[in-house]
Amino acid sequence: MVILHSSHEKELYQEVNQGIAALLRDNPRTTMQDALWKVASDMRANNPFCPPKKGCPVNNLPTELLAHIFYLGTDTQEEEVEEEDCEDDELNLLGEEDEVDDGEEGKDGEEGEEEGPKASDRDIPDEYDEDDYDDDAELPFQVLVSHVCKHWRDVAVESPALWTTITFTEGAPFEKSRIWIERSKGRPLDINIDCTIPADGDPDANPDEDKSDEEASEEEESKEPPPFFSKDDLSTILDIITPHVERWRTLEVMVNIYEYVHNIMQRLVQCSSAPLLEILQLYHYEDCEEYDTFEPAHFKTPFLLFNGNAPNLTHVALWGVHLPWEESTFLSGLTDLELAYHAKDVRPSFEAFANILRSSPEIHTLTLCLSGPAGDFADWGGEMIELPSLKDLVLCYHEPSYIESLMRLISVPNVHSLALDYDEGDYSSFLRQLTRPLKGMKKSLLAGLEHLKISGLPCDHKSMDLMFEQLANLKSINLNCTGDETFFDKLMKPVPSSFLVATGKVSLYCPNLHTITTTGIEGAKMKQFVETRRAAGIPLTKVLMSEEDDVDIKEEKWLRDHLETLEFFEPSDSEEEVDIDEDDPDMDID
Repeated sequence: MVILHSSHEKELYQEVNQGIAALLRDNPRTTMQDALWKVASDMRANNPFCPPKKGCPVNNLPTELLAHIFYLGTDTQEEEVEEEDCEDDELNLLGEEDEVDDGEEGKDGEEGEEEGPKASDRDIPDEYDEDDYDDDAELPFQVLVSHVCKHWRDVAVESPALWTTITFTEGAPFEKSRIWIERSKGRPLDINIDCTIPADGDPDANPDEDKSDEEASEEEESKEPPPFFSKDDLSTILDIITPHVERWRTLEVMVNIYEYVHNIMQRLVQCSSAPLLEILQLYHYEDCEEYDTFEPAHFKTPFLLFNGNAPNLTHVALWGVHLPWEESTFLSGLTDLELAYHAKDVRPSFEAFANILRSSPEIHTLTLCLSGPAGDFADWGGEMIELPSLKDLVLCYHEPSYIESLMRLISVPNVHSLALDYDEGDYSSFLRQLTRPLKGMKKSLLAGLEHLKISGLPCDHKSMDLMFEQLANLKSINLNCTGDETFFDKLMKPVPSSFLVATGKVSLYCPNLHTITTTGIEGAKMKQFVETRRAAGIPLTKVLMSEEDDVDIKEEKWLRDHLETLEFFEPSDSEEEVDIDEDDPDMDID
C-alpha cells in the first residue's frame, strides 16, 4: 500500500496509473515495466527541470546578449548586497578556467546534461571539500554562471564587465582579486578595502597563528566576517591596485586605526593622477571624545592625493581623514560631499571650505557631521556661499553657536530633504533661525522641505511650533523619539488658533504628510496617531516602525487594515541612543 502525504503526490500517483492503464489497454503485449518506463519518459519530456535532449535553448542566444544577462544578474546581486550592508565573505571563489567539468558528450555530438553550479577545486581552501560549504552560502553571480557549463564559463570569463568590483575579502595572498583585475581587461575598477578590526583585535597579529587546521576550518564555517588585514596585507593590496590607478572609478577604504590611513595616503601621494576616479570614500572609524586637536600628532601632516589630479571626482566622503585643503583643488565639480569627525585643528579654513562648495555648482548632497570650516566665527566674513543646486542637507553634532553662525552664511533655497542630529545643548535659537526667510527670498528653508529627519534636537516648545508651522509641504518625517516624544505628539495636537485662522482649513500640522518613520513609539500610540490624522481628514498612507518597539498582534493588524503600508526596520545604534537633558529648565520638555 502506497501512503500519499500531499495533494501533489496524489495527483502524480493518479496520472501515472492512468497513463499505465491506457498503454496496457491499447497495447496488451506491453509489459508493466515497459509501460512504466514509457509514462515516466513522456512526463520527463515536458518537465522544465530536466535539460532538453538537444542542448539548452539559451545557448542559442548571441554571446553578447548572454554576457549582458550575466552582467544584469551580477549588478542586481551587488545592489542587493549593498542595500543589506553585508557581504558573504566566507567563500574564496576564483572560477579558474581549467577546473570546470565540461560534461559528457551526447550521442549526437551535442553537450550532455549540464551539471549544476559547483565550486572548482582551486576555489576551495585546503581543509574543505565541496560538501563542506553551507547550502545557504551565496556565490557571486558571475562565479555561479561560470560553473554551469563550458560555454557559459567562456562567456563569463571573457566578459570584463563582470570582474570590475574588487574587495580582497578572500584574504591574503589575494589571488582571487588578482585574477579578477586581470579579467577586467582595462575596464574601470570599483575597489573596496575594509581594514576594520574586531573590538579586541590586534592589527599586527596573524589571525590564524597557532590555530590548527580544524580550528581554522570551524572559524571559517561560523560565517564571521573575514579576518582584518595586517599592515603587511594592506601593503600587498596597495601593491596590487596602484599599478592600475588610471582605471580606478571607485575607491572606498574603511579603517579603525589612523596608521592605516597614513600608510594608504603615503601610497596615494605617489600616484601621479587618478583620471577616471569618480567616488573617493575614506572612512576612519575610531572612538574619540576629544575633537579640539588631532591625534596622533605625528600623523597630522596632510597629503596631497594623486598630485592634485582627479578631474572626474563627483562623490567624496572623508571621515576623520584630512587633506591639505587649500591645495586640494581636485575637490571641485562635486555632486556629493561628506565631511565628518574632523578635529578642529585639521578642518579647512572658511575660505578653503567655501572654495570647495563654490567650485561645485552642481552639488546635490552636503553632509557635515562634527566637521565644517575651522577658525573663529568672527573671522569667517559675511560673504554668502550660494548653493542653489543643493537638494539634500545633513547636519550633525555641532555646537549650537557654530551651526547658527555657519548657516547664516550658506544659502540653500532649494533643499527638499533635511536631516538633523543634535543631542546636547539648546537648539531653540537655531531652529528659529531655520524658520526665517532665506536671504533675498520670501520663504524659509523649512517651507520648502518635503522630507525631514530629526534624530535629536533639544529645543523649547515655541520653537517646535514655529518649525511645524513652516512645514506645510512636508511629505515624510523620520523621528527618533527615544527618551522624548514631543515632536511626535506635536503632530497629533490641534494647532494654535492663530495658525488655524491663517491657514483656514487644517487643524493639525503638516497637512501633506503621508509617511512617518519612528523609533521609540509603541503600537498603541501609533494607532492613536493614525486615528487622529484620519479624523482630521489628512490620513497617513505609510508607517515604518522600529522592530524594537512594542507592537502587539492586534495593534499590528489594526495598523495594516488602516494603512496602505506598514513596515518594521532594525534601528541603528545611533537611533537608539538619544539623550535629552530633561533637567535643563530652558528646554521646556514635559
